[in-house]
Amino acid sequence: MKIFLMFLVFLFGALQPFQAGMNARMGVQLGDRFQAGFMNGFVNVCLLTLVLFVIWRGFPSLASFRGAPWWAYCAGAIGAGIVVVQLSAAPILGAGLLVAFFVAGQVFGSLTADTFGLVGYTVRAPSFLRIAAFVLIVVGVVLATLSNDSTPSSSAPLDEVVES
Repeated sequence: MKIFLMFLVFLFGALQPFQAGMNARMGVQLGDRFQAGFMNGFVNVCLLTLVLFVIWRGFPSLASFRGAPWWAYCAGAIGAGIVVVQLSAAPILGAGLLVAFFVAGQVFGSLTADTFGLVGYTVRAPSFLRIAAFVLIVVGVVLATLSNDSTPSSSAPLDEVVES
């Protein structure tokens, strides 16, 4: 099961830059990145509702909602923030820099959550190898930033492409 989950995480990680580009394209089509973000969330809710009904587990009780820590409710806000930031950054940074900075942020956040046991994670002391991996990722981000050509090679940048 662990190998299968690793594969799924890798697969959806590989799909993330596509999602950012798709959202940005939807923003161009709709003429507003926040409307595109709404569509992203709407499709998300529709699919999760379908999954909930296919794998019916019942509705949670009000008491279970009251028992959740306040910070658990912030996950949706973080998800919305990720979509809005990606909608704004994807056309400007391109997929490479977007993902490089995103992965660096994810690794930093992961090290922080593990080190201090935040939001329900088990405390895991940062090993030399994990810190070295983060440093290498930061070096990669710096190299990607320095080598970034600010001029897109495409003849039509994303914000100018409007197909019917």
